[in-house]
Amino acid sequence: MSFLLHAENFKRIPFTGGVLARALNKRAAEMTTLTHGMTDPDLSVIIRSRNNIFYIKELFEDIQAQDFKGQIEVIVVDTESTDGTVEYSQSQGAKIIHLSQADFTYPVALNLGFNAAKYPYVVTLVGHSNLSNTMMFKSLTFWSQQEKFGGMYGIPLTNKNGSFWDRIDSMLLLTLMAPKVLNGPSGGMLGANTSIVNRSVWEKLGGYDNAYGGGGEDAALARSMLADGYVIVREPLLRLFHSHGLNLINSIRQRIHWIRVGRVKPQAFATHKVRRRRPDLRS
Repeated sequence: MSFLLHAENFKRIPFTGGVLARALNKRAAEMTTLTHGMTDPDLSVIIRSRNNIFYIKELFEDIQAQDFKGQIEVIVVDTESTDGTVEYSQSQGAKIIHLSQADFTYPVALNLGFNAAKYPYVVTLVGHSNLSNTMMFKSLTFWSQQEKFGGMYGIPLTNKNGSFWDRIDSMLLLTLMAPKVLNGPSGGMLGANTSIVNRSVWEKLGGYDNAYGGGGEDAALARSMLADGYVIVREPLLRLFHSHGLNLINSIRQRIHWIRVGRVKPQAFATHKVRRRRPDLRS
């Protein structure tokens, strides 16, 4: 039985794509056994979007395809979309929160979504992504049983718009296919492009820190969770397809940026700097 979604994306990954697909499918099958007899919790799904109509329809289909019986609400935090993203999301029953580009920062967008969320666990996604399997939400059913569960996250794979360099990055991710309970800070931890967060812990710790307007707000929250004794899990089933189609130079710029924000150095959000390394946001 296959639990995979958008299996064609694995074929875009050189050499290891088939191995990654089989490992993910095996983990999904294991999760059906691990969660047998468990009750799925209720979920709020936050999607941050800006002109994502090319992806958003499939993303809603991916959410609907989840093997999950809990209640699900979808909240779209949209930044001035003009391509029908908002209208389509509304047609699917999503709650829309409008955020201007002038007011946008990563933590502001996330905190708006969390404040609107009514369920105890919150999934964070971005509108230009696709889910990789039907057991993503089910993995929460298992890990939320852990005492002092704070959150979980996955490492993205290249999406259909992935460049050569995105595909090479994905090729090197075989070592991250096993679940891991963090015992200290780790790269990409609680990354908000694909995470599930215990909302009560988010609230207790003061939400995402607005000082990290330019990024790193997710890792900062994770550090606070770990310092307070909460459990954070890296789960391969939370893997999604998410990429920006960057060339080599912009890939390097992006990597340098995330290294900088990962050094506990809050930065303000600067639209011109983001657009310099992200040509997909220049229109």
